[in-house]
Amino acid sequence: FYFVHRRAPALVAEDGVPIVAMGCMGVGVVLLVAALAAADSGDLELISLKDSHPDAVCNDGTPSGYYFREAQSAEGNSTWVVYLEAGGWCWHAASCAARCSRHPYFCSSSSWELTLRHGGLLSSTSPALHASLRHANKAFVRYCTSDAHMGDATAFGVEFRGQRVVQAVLSELVETHGLGSDGGHRLLFGGGSAGARGAMVHLDYVPDMLGDVAANVEVVGFLDSPLWLDMPSLNRRAFHGFGEQTRKIHSFANVAHLDDGCAATYPTAQWKCMLGEYRMPFVQSPYMIVAALHDAFQLDGLALGRLDTDAGLDLAVEFANRTAATLGKLAGPGHVVVGMACHTHAESLTDEGFFWHSTRDGRTQCSVLQTFLGLERGGGGREYLDECRHLDCGVGCSSLPELFGACPPSSQLGFLVRVAAVAALRALW
Repeated sequence: FYFVHRRAPALVAEDGVPIVAMGCMGVGVVLLVAALAAADSGDLELISLKDSHPDAVCNDGTPSGYYFREAQSAEGNSTWVVYLEAGGWCWHAASCAARCSRHPYFCSSSSWELTLRHGGLLSSTSPALHASLRHANKAFVRYCTSDAHMGDATAFGVEFRGQRVVQAVLSELVETHGLGSDGGHRLLFGGGSAGARGAMVHLDYVPDMLGDVAANVEVVGFLDSPLWLDMPSLNRRAFHGFGEQTRKIHSFANVAHLDDGCAATYPTAQWKCMLGEYRMPFVQSPYMIVAALHDAFQLDGLALGRLDTDAGLDLAVEFANRTAATLGKLAGPGHVVVGMACHTHAESLTDEGFFWHSTRDGRTQCSVLQTFLGLERGGGGREYLDECRHLDCGVGCSSLPELFGACPPSSQLGFLVRVAAVAALRALW
């Protein structure tokens, strides 16, 4: 085998945390791969909420919106995917000013593209996806409210209208695009990172948000990396932790969907009902949750650049143990948990993360989701957790794309070749 492999720059999400190197910047493969994937033609088109829902606005008051692509086949007509975008948040005037200066697209719609294209769960070409998902009605909710899609308030001159945006999108899907117009519709409602945290907060409220058609829609959650832990950093004076951030946002963002049971459990600290470790036990709707045991966004933030030290490596083990224990408690009827021992974060819109990264037993996000939804065989497992705990120890973290250049498996030939190669590599391991 001869490979010439040059890695692309690292992907970055949620305020600059490196996630995983991706891309096909240079690949020479002398082995069965004469043709690579054709370009994905599955563009989602921007739909502005300016006229239909003028109160659903970004931080700067510009109209929010979503990207939509209607079902492309009869198999996808009754399936709907709503995915809330990732992107961190801000928790006081200074952090919001810095965020909107560095990342204006997270605070304003003024520079948004007219079309978007994603891989992973939102791919429209990958043969790994069941046709009902590949050709489903898909809505990607852009994130410009800096409140993890949760709030409904104005503070220090900034609009935080995440809940209004989510409500507006669901209303439009019902009124304009036909969600729930017939019986037997399924809505996969979720997101990644900040989007997953927003989806976590809203999931049990979605039937009410759908209105009269709710009886025609089965709501299922897909939560990729919402499981924030309330852990101290290695230097509390430099960073108090994600719990403190959440407390500050709760103080001004007017988050309404806190769950009555959760709010009653934490009457003097209701901010906990916005944080995954505390909120997830109260979520009743069916869902699949993904949480890397060494979640890169959280762990890098808590380690403050010291992850390669003894203290940082000890923190990684503690973090993995706590994440795995929390996931284990969540697993149950209608609740499926996935915890790969990888130093990654919110990978469900990448082909590498969704189709290739796996638990030790070879289960990917894609395979677990499709089994959970009854779209493929694979047993009725509820818990897919790696057992190792030291940093990035999972055998499924070093996937075939990392070895072969991370080209997406979106052609039938390329996909079959890579499946065979993965099987061969696993046999060797």
